[in-house]
Amino acid sequence: MGDQPEEQPDLKKGAKDAPDTDDVTVERLRQHLTTTLSDASDTKRIKAFATSADFIEVLRYCGSPNEAPSNVRAVSFMILTQLFNPSNNGDGSTYPLTFIIEQCAQCFGHCLGTGKNVDKLLAYRTLHAIFQTSATVGASILCQESIVEDMMDVVDFEVVEVQIAIMEVLAIASADKTCRKLIIKHGSGWLAKVAASNKMDQKLKAVAGTTLTKLAAQNEMQQQQQQQHKGGDDDEGDTSLERAMKGVNLGKDDLMENLKQVVTSQTSDTYMMLTAVEGLAYSSVDPGVKEALVKDVGFLKSLTALCINVASRHSNPLLFGIGTILANLTMYRPVLSDQQRQMKKLRDLANAKKAGKTTATEEEEDQRESDKAVDQRVQRLVDQGCAMALMVLSKNTSVNIRMVAAQGYLNMVTPQSSRGKLLQQGVVKGLVPLALGDGGGNSKEETAPELYRVVATQALAKLAITTDPRLAFTAAQMLDLVRPLLTLCKDDNQLRQFEGLMALTNMASTDDQVRHKIDTADGMAIFENLQLSSNDMVQRAATEMVCNMTFFEPVFERYSDPSSPGAQNRIRLLMILADHEDVATRRAASGALAILANSPGACSMMVKVDKGYERVVRLVQPEEQVEVQHRGVELIRCLVNHVGKEAVEQLVKVQGDKHLVEIVKNCQVNAIRGAAMEVLKLFVANGVELKA
Repeated sequence: MGDQPEEQPDLKKGAKDAPDTDDVTVERLRQHLTTTLSDASDTKRIKAFATSADFIEVLRYCGSPNEAPSNVRAVSFMILTQLFNPSNNGDGSTYPLTFIIEQCAQCFGHCLGTGKNVDKLLAYRTLHAIFQTSATVGASILCQESIVEDMMDVVDFEVVEVQIAIMEVLAIASADKTCRKLIIKHGSGWLAKVAASNKMDQKLKAVAGTTLTKLAAQNEMQQQQQQQHKGGDDDEGDTSLERAMKGVNLGKDDLMENLKQVVTSQTSDTYMMLTAVEGLAYSSVDPGVKEALVKDVGFLKSLTALCINVASRHSNPLLFGIGTILANLTMYRPVLSDQQRQMKKLRDLANAKKAGKTTATEEEEDQRESDKAVDQRVQRLVDQGCAMALMVLSKNTSVNIRMVAAQGYLNMVTPQSSRGKLLQQGVVKGLVPLALGDGGGNSKEETAPELYRVVATQALAKLAITTDPRLAFTAAQMLDLVRPLLTLCKDDNQLRQFEGLMALTNMASTDDQVRHKIDTADGMAIFENLQLSSNDMVQRAATEMVCNMTFFEPVFERYSDPSSPGAQNRIRLLMILADHEDVATRRAASGALAILANSPGACSMMVKVDKGYERVVRLVQPEEQVEVQHRGVELIRCLVNHVGKEAVEQLVKVQGDKHLVEIVKNCQVNAIRGAAMEVLKLFVANGVELKA
């Protein structure tokens, strides 16, 4: 593959026939990574490499999956990635990317120009590799004048192997908007004909079905985005794809059935299986496809069996496709915040005006995407043991595969009804390593690993909220999960904050070891910060967590010691929250205060809070909930015991004695009535004359 015909090597010879050994070749190519491509501003050196025999060799290795050794191909892909996507490129104005694209295009054109099948195969496979490393460079080559049109004019006359290579290029290029338009315009007819035929090569038919599925999915997604942002219909839409499929009586359901049959056939042809799974991964975002797939028990069992069988074969693309299908089938609609809902309303209104409407009409909700429908799909997958596939995926070292595993787990544990069965199936064994990041390798990607860990931790939090943590986790697992759950509490997403807090509250209730781990991991600072949240549910959960932690001696001492830094502010915040309009928040805050009030130091800080006595007496008002009243009675008892006559006088001024009398007269709970009577005796002992 070269730009000088007289130097063109015999393309039937792979890298194995070169005089260098594999190790020598790898080392020679690696030098380009550390020298030639290390400085993106060295335009002269980079241009020289792009016209060198070594660059031709790199392209050939990337386009020869069956001939080039894996280690040689790996370093060749690294070179293309760095060449097409320079990391230290400054403003990019001087980088010779256009020149590099021209050299690649010349090589591509030269190979096609020989007319030899082996050269055509190499050309298309190399272009596919270029798309893998840079969609921009790949699209720049494919979208050159008449390239796609000429390809499709002669595709019927190519051998099957070349046709498959062409199809693979069309499939990967479909993600690019410009390429997609050309492919739909010039290639729809042939793709539909192949996918609908029963006489074509089965591999070719499978690839055609996947390519059509990807084109349809990408095209539909683009049109939805355009309608969302512009309003009205997409005036640039091309109906060629739809017309081509109708012309051969081929519908989306037919494509799905063909791909599904490949999976259920359990063929040993890995290429066909990968092609089918990839197509289903794209099509499974469609509500109709989701419903059809989950109703096919044979398909679900075959998909799970496939995942288990290929786990040890290093088939990461296949595993990722399986994980994507499972995640898509169980995906819930995103929960919008108040701000996001408001923004959506404004956007819908703007779109309505652009479309000439006076008001925004609510989009008709597809019931197949409702929470109830997703719950039912999840239950079917759980019943068929699909969580076993996620267990396999969770053990993989690939960040992307671990991410789809974590998302699938999160989706499956979302309905409370599925959690018991999932626990029986060992879901915790798959989730804990994901949450802890165990076995994830040393990926340089920073955000993706963090994301899958957060998603897995959220799934575990849901389990810990509705199940006794002592039944769901071992003691060691609970301790290990403290830090991931604290990280969840620090997430920007308020639902994750809430679920992290609730899970930790349940776990901390089991024993002091968990509380100790939370405290040493600086959990109290996180909880105190979340007590100031604008979200009432997060604020309540954080306060409940603080109340729980006051049972732990070191926390109790820090909160109740006036000399402890920040202690007065902590007491003040609890006093304010004890007057919150939300009864659960009042109950948690007053509970924490009632515990802390057993310390004289805490009582001395409470009475220093502005209107402190008034705040305490509000807890025993007649209209207050009995649980809050009980905490208020205990709080008053401690204040009288530790502060003395001064506390009694101040409490009487704000009618504390009268409210206690009301409790004695009207409360139906004997324990609270008895506690109130004991406190009234203390009032009498301090000279207060009670009035009936």
